Amino acid sequence: MARQFMTLADQISRLAEESYSYIYSGDAKYKEIARLLKVEDILVRHIYFMEDENKDGVLEITMCSRQGRIPAKEVADVLGTFYDMRLIPSTRSPYFIEEEYHSFTFVQEPAYNIIVGQASAVQGKESVSGDSVLVMEGMDGHGILLLADGVGSGEEAFCCSEKILDFVEKFLLAGYSKEEVIQILNDLLVQDGQEKWMSTLDLCDINLYRGVCECYKIGAPAGYHKRQDMVEKIQISNLPLGAFETLNLDTARIRLEDGDYLILLSDGVAENLPQEDLTGRLEEYIGRLDLQNPREMSKAILEYSIQLHRGKIIDDMTVVVAGVWKN
Repeated sequence: MARQFMTLADQISRLAEESYSYIYSGDAKYKEIARLLKVEDILVRHIYFMEDENKDGVLEITMCSRQGRIPAKEVADVLGTFYDMRLIPSTRSPYFIEEEYHSFTFVQEPAYNIIVGQASAVQGKESVSGDSVLVMEGMDGHGILLLADGVGSGEEAFCCSEKILDFVEKFLLAGYSKEEVIQILNDLLVQDGQEKWMSTLDLCDINLYRGVCECYKIGAPAGYHKRQDMVEKIQISNLPLGAFETLNLDTARIRLEDGDYLILLSDGVAENLPQEDLTGRLEEYIGRLDLQNPREMSKAILEYSIQLHRGKIIDDMTVVVAGVWKN
């Protein structure tokens, strides 16, 4: 509990220290932008550049529509042409420009985008998988992949993994750091003391501006970074959430390029293989795969893993593949 209060105090301190500089666009630019948008039946009241302590800038405009609802993306296209850059509305801005004045924030479009595919197989005697997957997009230029595998299988394991991903999503959206979220979640599960709430967790944070991925693995099996026919294993030794009070919060940092893939596996895919060398065969197979569609790739990996298990599904199996491409 003391650690949780300390974490909350750190969060409030960071919030208090955040600062932005508002820079007026200047009369000439203001008039030119106002003229361009008036053609689209949009009236402008204020235009500012917002700049934080890292000198990362965004454009903020207060405006309204004279002709009903207009998608903010259309204004982003006009502004992008004016400033000679690709702009998009921020996730915190309203989707539509309406007849009342509202403030809209426009940011530069990220250099990369991701497409995620997944394939799953349910343990033989169960009707629902205990594995849960969540993809969070639009997090200020970050894409986050989450895979949780609840202990056991069936409805109880599914309930556990779903609650864990729901917790992680809410706390990340509230502004907590990834390390804080994982530590708070682990503390709560340790306090509960029930083995049924233990779970593995994969958390991959992809910076879509810089093409850098940070991977956290809490009790999760090795994942893979695939670049054409080259495969790099992503592995961090750790116990599942709720197993022990102290966690290893080391990260695997990966530099991504156009056409790379991130592959996450649940325990049922990567472990309990009949022979030790079959894990190496799975890695070799991923390297040989010549598929571009993440959904097709995840399905192919799952089917091959089932073959290695001699057709038996003794645990829930989930494969998540994220393809990374330049915009």
